[in-house]
Amino acid sequence: MKLLLFIPCFLIFFLSSFAQDSTVTSSKFMPSMAEEIANLTRRPLGEGTLNFERFIMYTVEDHGKSRAGKIYFSNEHEAVVWLEDINRDENLFFRATPGSSTITITPSIKQGSELSPELIKALGYADDIEPSETYITDKEIPVDTIANSECQAAVALLDELKQTMWVALKKSFKKADRQMLERGIRLIFNNQTRSTFLSSAIVNDSWIPLGFNCDSYQLRIINWGTDGEFKIEQEDLMIKILGLDLNQVAKKYIDDLNKEERLQKED
Repeated sequence: MKLLLFIPCFLIFFLSSFAQDSTVTSSKFMPSMAEEIANLTRRPLGEGTLNFERFIMYTVEDHGKSRAGKIYFSNEHEAVVWLEDINRDENLFFRATPGSSTITITPSIKQGSELSPELIKALGYADDIEPSETYITDKEIPVDTIANSECQAAVALLDELKQTMWVALKKSFKKADRQMLERGIRLIFNNQTRSTFLSSAIVNDSWIPLGFNCDSYQLRIINWGTDGEFKIEQEDLMIKILGLDLNQVAKKYIDDLNKEERLQKED
């Protein structure tokens, strides 16, 4: 216990001494002490620039509440960025690969936090539900038009509730749009795991789903395309890593000092 208390105190003393030795001119360009210490428990998001040239926009109505979301992705890498509500764009959600942690990013301060598995599950951002629900077209339901595309109703029964997937024929889309929609819509479904009729849906190879209805829930794809302006400079974003606290950082720092001292003595 004494060691745990001593370590952060030692580290703060060391940083304070370093700061006092700096000139007044250079100190103007240094981060505040609090920021310097906080950054010891953070790591850069990654290396290099990630460009997201593709996007899909969608709307969700759930129990009387409406929002519009947007998801960004690329053909060049697996990373995905999304906004749950485009009217609240101060925070982004980021996932580097389908199996990696979900991270929240606040671009205005260039910081973020890794979400715990429990919180990820509570938010519905898990990617571990295997598609298992088969939908069958129901020609007795009138066709609907979504995003300027004629859609048929495909239905399934899940937990005694009728689910309706509105699907357009894949052949009615150009190849570039078809490929974009196939990947982007599956990403959206995977981010709606609280709505299991989305994340568990088996999509027929000839369909492009553009909407869903279930009880008081409705999802609609409203737009998609390319956006060459959206990118993330990974080195500029400092992410708070789960399980990495100041005690651990300080202990590693002291261990490294001791190791270096032993090596010098051996030389």
